[in-house]
Amino acid sequence: MPSDLSTIDLATLNAAQGVIVAAIQNHCCLWEQESTDAAADGQLSKALMLEHWAFAADLLASTVSSEFASLFVQVLDVRFSELSNPCRSVEEQILDALAVEVASAQPAPF
Repeated sequence: MPSDLSTIDLATLNAAQGVIVAAIQNHCCLWEQESTDAAADGQLSKALMLEHWAFAADLLASTVSSEFASLFVQVLDVRFSELSNPCRSVEEQILDALAVEVASAQPAPF
């Protein structure tokens, strides 16, 4: 992770969150379906194992989404604190203010 959180692009952060969480959720759905199919075929131990994998994947998706949201907030906090820095040029402060405005218009993290 960059030591300077202000260098993280918020749009990229949102996109990464969406892709990663969707991939995990897709696996969760796949395992849930495979669990149902295995149970229908009478393979109960396999069905239970797949059900546990699906549960773990769902928990992981929630955790990843939460961590991305936390990182998003940290980046915004750093940017807001930089906006109040009197040593920065007016142009830099305006650019940062615009970046925060654009970031706030992005869809909310999952």
